[in-house]
Amino acid sequence: MSNTDCELITELKVVLTRQQYSPVVVGNYCAYARGFLDHLALRNIPISDVSAEQVGHYLREAIAHFRKRYGRQPGAHWHSIPRSGIHALLRLAQGQWPPAPKATCAADALRFTICDEYETWLREERGLARPSIAALLWEARHFLAWQLGRCGAESLMELSVGDIDLYMDLRAPKLTRKSLKDARAGHR
Repeated sequence: MSNTDCELITELKVVLTRQQYSPVVVGNYCAYARGFLDHLALRNIPISDVSAEQVGHYLREAIAHFRKRYGRQPGAHWHSIPRSGIHALLRLAQGQWPPAPKATCAADALRFTICDEYETWLREERGLARPSIAALLWEARHFLAWQLGRCGAESLMELSVGDIDLYMDLRAPKLTRKSLKDARAGHR
């Protein structure tokens, strides 16, 4: 492991500790991150060039290695531990992980623009915390993809941040059947 990689693992340990992860989790995440860095070094892949596909490939190899070492499959959710450590490392090294999706067509670009506006609105107008914004953006991305598949690109051009927020409100469990009915009636 290079000095730069050692420094990255040390920085990861500091970041995770500041975020109040337990010492056991910090140790596990750093161990899996170190293994991933070794994997990258063997293949001469700079950490700045890592893709989601490469992480997936590494995790499949890690499962095969686990099976070979212990003679059994890992637990159903075992992969979340190395994946979380690797993702934390990549967020630290690349600034954002997973990487922002790239627009492949005009409809994708429009969806991303709507989501960017919605994110800004959630942060500036609603004053929500980052975890809440991330959860709402995840839902908004899926809603917009569904809308695109259902009604085509033209339907996205008619949507606003307010429409997305209304959709989120409709999905909220706090609403009663009557308020859902009233909301639907008012927005047809």
